[in-house]
Amino acid sequence: MKSTTMKCRKLWSVVIVLFGLTSISMAQTLQESTEARNRGAELMSRGDLDGAITELEKCIEISKKVGPEADENREVAEMAVPSLYLQKAEKLVKAKDYEAALKAFETTIAVADKYKNSDIKEKAEKPIPDVYYALGATAFQGKDFEPAISNLNNAVKLDPDMAKAYYVLGAVYQTQKEEEKMEENYKLAIEKAESTNDRSTLQRSTRALISFYNNKGVNAVQGKKYDEAISTFTKLLEIDDTYASAYYALAKAYNEKKSWDQAISVIEKGLTVDKADKSSLNFELGNAYFGKKDNGKACEAYKQVTEGAFVPNAKYQIETVLKCK
Repeated sequence: MKSTTMKCRKLWSVVIVLFGLTSISMAQTLQESTEARNRGAELMSRGDLDGAITELEKCIEISKKVGPEADENREVAEMAVPSLYLQKAEKLVKAKDYEAALKAFETTIAVADKYKNSDIKEKAEKPIPDVYYALGATAFQGKDFEPAISNLNNAVKLDPDMAKAYYVLGAVYQTQKEEEKMEENYKLAIEKAESTNDRSTLQRSTRALISFYNNKGVNAVQGKKYDEAISTFTKLLEIDDTYASAYYALAKAYNEKKSWDQAISVIEKGLTVDKADKSSLNFELGNAYFGKKDNGKACEAYKQVTEGAFVPNAKYQIETVLKCK
């Protein structure tokens, strides 16, 4: 009987010792969780984002092992960690390290998902189109066209209203002499810039496309490619119907094709434009009516040529050819 009693006492002694050790171990682990949380907070205050992330993630793992007693530490750390990842990504953008920034934002989104932080996830997703744009624009400046196109396409895929990305895509394709894609993207840039009130991109895109059309049209007229000139100047006027010199060039192209009525129609519109060279337009108007054998109206038009290079030609038509009254 005494032997059994002694054995029971020894067993309980062992149980009590083990329980005590477990309690001490639990207390130490909770303390470690708190210490990791505090170290993370301290490193945050010093701006050491990587160090803070390491300590707070350690706090989270320890807290999970401890259980409910460490829930407060875990919750605080889980709230802070996604924000720290976001700050890292934003710092990389400011440093213009766009490749690293893109990866950092993607990591932030994954971390935000892990800790169910929708606010940080949304904040991390928002700058990504701009990062792709920066990568594309930088690649274009370095004449590295393939990654430029890839990154710019990623930008507009995520933000279909990003006018500036379409503008740079237009510039890339213009450099590569891919006219159809250039036109498509410049026009998209104009459309999106108008809808988002992006005045800077609207002006740049419009100016770029008009300059391209004007140069192409002038070369076509000089090369006597009148159909191409007509198509090109028509496109130009669809973008800017106040571009005065386009009316003269278009009228001349129509007259060269003996398309008198089309020339007259263009000239009549051109004469209403403030900065139009009215003498030049009236000379082509005289040519159009002369071609139609309407000498009365041809004389009226030639008489309006009062200045510029066409005055001698108009005078010759009036006095010698038509003998206008």
